[in-house]
Amino acid sequence: MRRPLIAAATLTASLMAAATSHADVDKAIEYRQDALGVIGWQIGPLGDMAQGKVDYDAEEFARRAENLAAVAPLPWEGFIEGSLQGDGHGIETAALADIADDWEDFESRQQALIEETATLAELAQGDDFTAMRRQVAAVADTCKGCHDNYKAE
Repeated sequence: MRRPLIAAATLTASLMAAATSHADVDKAIEYRQDALGVIGWQIGPLGDMAQGKVDYDAEEFARRAENLAAVAPLPWEGFIEGSLQGDGHGIETAALADIADDWEDFESRQQALIEETATLAELAQGDDFTAMRRQVAAVADTCKGCHDNYKAE
């Protein structure tokens, strides 16, 4: 009598763990997509100011640069096992499985974004708009480099 009960309990626990794991993957993807969306929300106006599409507003620029530096470290914890496109889990994401194949490069790109956004936030406290414009381009190039290698089109 105990063996069928133990087997049933083990099967139930295994199914629950699988469901939790799938839910965790879904949450991780949603989290990182939201965090990356916040990054996009902040960098968009910075890029517009840097390109002269809208007037430069020193206060707004500094606020957005600070926000960008604050959120740059956040998305990366959402890149968990099972959350990449093509890794056999059928999850909807643009993140390529290549991330797992070259995690060291992916991490270096994360760090580069964190450093570039920190530099931008620091420059935004000054009055050298030319340097700020160059740094916005450096941040955008950092984003693009990662997207080119690790994001599906």
